[in-house]
Amino acid sequence: MRIAITADLHFGHNRRGDDACKLLLQWLEAQPPDLLLLGGDIGTDEHFGVCLEFFSKLPCRKALVLGNHDLWVADNDHRGDSLAVYQLHLPSLCNRYGYHYLDTASLILPEVNLAIAGSINWYDYTWSLERMKAEVPDWQWRLDNKAFTRGRHNDGRFVQWQLDDARFTQMVVAKFQQQLLQALGQVEHAIVMTHHPAFHGLTYLRAAPAQGVDELLWEALSGNRGLEMFLVEHAARIPLIVSGHTHRAAEAQLGSARGINIGGDYHFKRMLQYDWPARTIETFIFGDPDKRR
Repeated sequence: MRIAITADLHFGHNRRGDDACKLLLQWLEAQPPDLLLLGGDIGTDEHFGVCLEFFSKLPCRKALVLGNHDLWVADNDHRGDSLAVYQLHLPSLCNRYGYHYLDTASLILPEVNLAIAGSINWYDYTWSLERMKAEVPDWQWRLDNKAFTRGRHNDGRFVQWQLDDARFTQMVVAKFQQQLLQALGQVEHAIVMTHHPAFHGLTYLRAAPAQGVDELLWEALSGNRGLEMFLVEHAARIPLIVSGHTHRAAEAQLGSARGINIGGDYHFKRMLQYDWPARTIETFIFGDPDKRR
């Protein structure tokens, strides 16, 4: 089985990025995979559905997880708040265009003894909370406002719901845990795909541990320990973990599980072609990583 995996398409964000998506589609049309996986940050507002329609012509199965940008809403958004977008609006679009919505249920592939388990994943600050408390005097204000030394994380403006990050993290991690266990009760192996990094090794690559307010805050807003520890328990049956979000390619092991951050950006796209059960991976780049404008 040939599985094409990409993330952070950010469809509609800029011309270079959309041109890269067109190149990606042309490549896939010339050699269709058996399965296409999209790892979140597909497109904000109406661009989400446009992107799904764009790739819907491919003659293969398709599945996806959402990203944080996909949940962004405007004040008085006609789709409702971000939770309504996550639970109602975007699942409806996935159904319309023929995509399996992994945040609701794993995709079971009994013919190859494999499942695809996925989640948007979220952040509850646990990757750096204790250090922030010890090293950042105004840590609580910075987390509440997602405030860096210059500017804010846009989730603080555009993710609007009656939840806090810890509660949503708890909700999606619990759902993922249930889905993965159910999947592993039906098949021997599961590929895991998340938008926010599934474990710490897939976050921003640094030569040393995070230093200073901004690096600590980025870690706080990138993932959580709960999902990571759960994956450690089941790593022997997970051949591959893929994530996105950071726009930085990375590779790391989690026990015996191979982890890859796909690493595309607004202006270029990266795609992995994964062969199962051979477990070989090829990487392809569409667009020029050195040309942002």
